[in-house]
Amino acid sequence: MEYKSGMASGSGRKGRKSARIGVVLLILVILTAVSLTAVFLYPEKVRAIAAGWNRVQNAFSFIVLDRKPHFYSLVLEKNGKDYRLTASDIFEVFYRDEFVIKEISTDVLFGGGVAVDIEGIGGKDVFRKLLKGIDLVDRAVLTGRGGVGENRAGDYALRITYRGEPIAAIPIRIQITPQDWLRYARSSGNQKVQIEYLKRAIALNREDTNVRRMLASIYLHAGMTGDAIAQYQEILALKPNDTAVLSELAKCYLKSGQYEEAIRITVQAVKANPKDDAALADMALAWGHLGNWKKAIAAYEDSLKTRPGNPAVMFKLGEAYEKTGQLGKAAEQYQRVLETVPKADHVAVALASVTLKLGHYDDAIRWHREVLKRQPKNAAAYANLGLAYGSKGLTREEIENYRKAIELNPGDPVVHFNLATAYEKAKKEPEAVREYQKVLELKPQDSDSQERLGDLHFKARRFSEAVPLYEKAVKMSPRKAVIYTRLGFAYAELKKPAQSAANYEQAIRYGAKDPHLRQSLALSYSQTGKTKESIAMYETLAAANPTTELLNTLADAYMKEKQYDKGIRIYKKLIALNPKKAAGYASVAYAYGLKGDPDRQIEYYLKSLKFDSEDDEVYVNLGAAYEKKGLFQEALKAYTTAYELNPDSATAARKIPQMKIRILRQKQ
Repeated sequence: MEYKSGMASGSGRKGRKSARIGVVLLILVILTAVSLTAVFLYPEKVRAIAAGWNRVQNAFSFIVLDRKPHFYSLVLEKNGKDYRLTASDIFEVFYRDEFVIKEISTDVLFGGGVAVDIEGIGGKDVFRKLLKGIDLVDRAVLTGRGGVGENRAGDYALRITYRGEPIAAIPIRIQITPQDWLRYARSSGNQKVQIEYLKRAIALNREDTNVRRMLASIYLHAGMTGDAIAQYQEILALKPNDTAVLSELAKCYLKSGQYEEAIRITVQAVKANPKDDAALADMALAWGHLGNWKKAIAAYEDSLKTRPGNPAVMFKLGEAYEKTGQLGKAAEQYQRVLETVPKADHVAVALASVTLKLGHYDDAIRWHREVLKRQPKNAAAYANLGLAYGSKGLTREEIENYRKAIELNPGDPVVHFNLATAYEKAKKEPEAVREYQKVLELKPQDSDSQERLGDLHFKARRFSEAVPLYEKAVKMSPRKAVIYTRLGFAYAELKKPAQSAANYEQAIRYGAKDPHLRQSLALSYSQTGKTKESIAMYETLAAANPTTELLNTLADAYMKEKQYDKGIRIYKKLIALNPKKAAGYASVAYAYGLKGDPDRQIEYYLKSLKFDSEDDEVYVNLGAAYEKKGLFQEALKAYTTAYELNPDSATAARKIPQMKIRILRQKQ
C-alpha cells in the first residue's frame, strides 16, 4: 500500500532527494553484487531460496487471493524405482511397466481436492493406485492416437486437477515396440487388423523375417497372393536360402497360377536342401498344371524316395499316372494310400473309378459298393456302378443303379442319357424316349441325345418326328455323315426328294461310303427332274461296281431318256454277266424295238425264248415285232403260243383273230 505526503519546496529539498536516490542506487548495486556472488558460489542454495520464495508467493496467492493452486512435482514409483516429475518432464511408458503415484506437491495444504487422472485407465483419480503400462499401450493402439512408437509425447498425459479444474499436465510418451504389434496381431481375429498391426511392426524393424513370414501367411490365407509373394521375396532378399520360405513362396506361385515361377523356386529349394520332399511335391504339382506329366511323375517319385509312404504324394502320383494312361500303376498307388489311411474316402472313390476305366468290372463293382457304404448318398458312385453292371451285360442292375443316381441327383443329364441307352438295350423304347427327352430338357443342345432320340423315331418309321431332331443334331455336328444319311432317307420317305437329295449330298461330302446312299441320291435326282445328274451318278456306280441291279437301273434311265444305244450297250453287259438269263435278251429286244429295228428286236426275242420258252409276254412282244414287218403268219403263231401259255392274256386273245383276218386279206 502506498501513502502520499505534503509537497516540499526549495533547493534543500532537492538536494536531500538526490542524496536518497544515490543511497538507494548504491544499496541496489551492493545487493546485486552479493546476489551474483551467491549465485556463482552457492547456486543450489540460491535456487532453493528462489523456489521457496516463489512457493511462498504462490501459497499467498492461493490462500489469500483465492487463485488456482500451483503444481510443483509428483513422485512416481515405476518398476520399483522412484522418479520425481514436473510439468516440464515427459513420462515414458512401455508395455511391461508398472507404476504408482506416491506424492503430489502443490500449494494445497495436505492435498485436499487434488487428483491425478490418466485418460481411459484407473478411473477419475489414480493417486496411489497401481497402474500398468499395458493398459496405456493397448488404448493407444486401439485409438490410433499420436506418439506411438515415436520420440515425442502423444495425446496422453498425467493430468493434475484441483476440485475438478486442471492445474497441470505431464506428457506421456507411450513406447510401442514391434513385439507389441506382434502381440496385437496374434490376439486379433480380424485379418485386416492383423495385417495392419504386422505392417506397423515391420515398419519398426524391417529386418524381422519372422514377422514378415506371419504377414505373408495372413496375406496368403486372405487371398492376397501378390502381397504374400512380395513379403516372401523381401525375406529371401535377407535370407536367400531359407528353405521354409522358398517352400511357402512356391505355394503362393502355385495358388496364383504362376507355375513356371513355382518350378524355379522349388528347384532353388531342392538345391539348398536335396531332401526337401515338400519342394519336390510342389514342383511335381506345377509340372502337372503345365501338362508335363512325365516330369511331374519323376518329381513325385523323387519326393517319395526322400519320404517314403507319404499318402498325399502317393495319391497325387496316382492321379499323374491316370493322366498318362498308366491306370494299373495309378491303382497300385491308390491301394497303397488306403493301406496307410484306410478311411480316405476320396482315395476309395479314385480307386473305384480307375478299376472301371481298366475294365476290371468285378473290382469296380466291389469298390463302388465300398464307396457307397462310406457315402450312401454318392450319386456319382451309383452312376459308375451302373456303368460297371452295364459293361457286364447286367442291364437290369445297370438300370437300377442309374435310377438311384438320378434320385440323388435328378439334374445330371449324363446319367439320364446312360439310363436311356440302358432302356434301349432292354428294348424299352417308351422309357428310352422319355429319358432322352429329359436330357434335352436339362441340356437342350445335347446333339447325342437329339441323334439317339431321332434314331428311335427313325426305327419306328416316325419320320416326321425324327427329322427335326436330326436337323438340330446336324447343326451341332455339321460333319457327321450318318445323320445326313438318315435325314436323306427320312425326307425320301416323306416324299420330299429335294431335301432328300441335299442331305445325301452332304453325307457323301463328309465321307459316307455306302453305295446304296449314292443310288438313293440318284433316285432323288431322278424324282426332282435332275436326270443328267441321276444318270451320271448311276454311271459312276456301275463303273465302280457293275452289279445286275445297277446296270438294270442305268439302262432303264437311258431308256427313259431315249438314249437307246447306251441302253442296248448296258443290256448287253447284263447278258455278258448272265448269258443264260432270258431277261437280258428280252431287254435288248425291247430297246431295239424302241429304236425302230424290228429285225434285231425279233432276233433277241428269239434268243430270250431259247432260255425261257414259257414267257408269254415275250411271245406277245415277238408277235408285235412280226406284225410290224408284215409277217402276220409268224405273228399269229407267236400270239397263239402266248395265249396257250396264258389264256388270261387279253392282248394275245385280241391279236389272234386280227392276225387271221390280215392273213386272209394278204392272200386275197
